[in-house]
Amino acid sequence: MKSRHIAWTVAFILVIVSGVYAHHSFAALFDVSRTINLTGQVTKLEFRSPHAYIYIKATDSAGASAEWQVETTTPGMLIRKGITPDTVRPGQKVSVSGNPTRDGRKIIRLLVITMPDGKKIDVQ
Repeated sequence: MKSRHIAWTVAFILVIVSGVYAHHSFAALFDVSRTINLTGQVTKLEFRSPHAYIYIKATDSAGASAEWQVETTTPGMLIRKGITPDTVRPGQKVSVSGNPTRDGRKIIRLLVITMPDGKKIDVQ
């Protein structure tokens, strides 16, 4: 009985530690001292925990087109802000403002999204 209790305790600790390790620090991944703006067409929305993702095909200031991954907050927080899978759909043109990654990958942390109708939604 005692060994089973120890095994369950160890398993619980491993699950908790792995969950904490898997979740990244925004300040470590994103350069919170910089903000970039992108405008492009939504290609995909992943509305899942712990973070939802919007993918957009955007053209940068040099004229190069690339797909960007826009990391958002939790789906529950997005819903409270008025963003649902019905309001952000592939094919829509949106503008996003957010913090770029420190290593230059095409990923940003969403701060504000401007919807096709011009409505700005502050996500953070």
